[in-house]
Amino acid sequence: MASQAETPAALLGAVAFDAQGLVPVIAQEAATGQVRMFAWANREALEKTLASKEAHFFSRSRAKLWRKGEESGHTLAVRQVRVDCDGDVVLYTVDPVGPSCHTGATSCFFRAPGADGTLVADDGPPDPPAVVVARVAAVIARRRKERPEKSYVVSLLDKGFAKINEKITEEAGELVEALPAGDAAHTAHEAADLLFHMLVGLEAAGVPIDSVFSELARRFGVSGIDEKASRGK
Repeated sequence: MASQAETPAALLGAVAFDAQGLVPVIAQEAATGQVRMFAWANREALEKTLASKEAHFFSRSRAKLWRKGEESGHTLAVRQVRVDCDGDVVLYTVDPVGPSCHTGATSCFFRAPGADGTLVADDGPPDPPAVVVARVAAVIARRRKERPEKSYVVSLLDKGFAKINEKITEEAGELVEALPAGDAAHTAHEAADLLFHMLVGLEAAGVPIDSVFSELARRFGVSGIDEKASRGK
């Protein structure tokens, strides 16, 4: 199958540029769904984005093309470019490096009404709860790469699968004991311990958490009995 970089004509042909030759673009973090920023693009910006897989936009105030992060280093690597049903809005799904707002906030949409109705600033829309799994996996990967002192993750990875598997087995046993006890907080604590050590094991094995998410997504709509039978086990 040809990639977007090789076949931009169909997407560009579907975009309804305005009278100034521009289209609004939303940049959404691929891993979390968080909306990072909004800007404008002309045809050339979209072409460069599709070809380079780096987010390009058009500045109306400066009347020039620009690449996100060209000065700040806070880039947006583009996984996919999408166009909406009417062709008048474009979506970049991105892997961001650093904050996306020029103010230093993670997202440009960092203000919302507070309890008293006044605008309150934070760091952007909150992540969906399940996103924390991917964030923990990313921290574990970073620990392995940077090897900080006194890191529990580094100590587990250095000891190898014998220690990692021992901890996974230990935490699984503690969760099994907690499940029927009726203490929801304690059960959640033990489940988190098991999930954390499982993520360390996946990192040691070189299996990205995205592969696990993809496998779970594949199973939607499939009977558990049929799925298990398909594996012959």
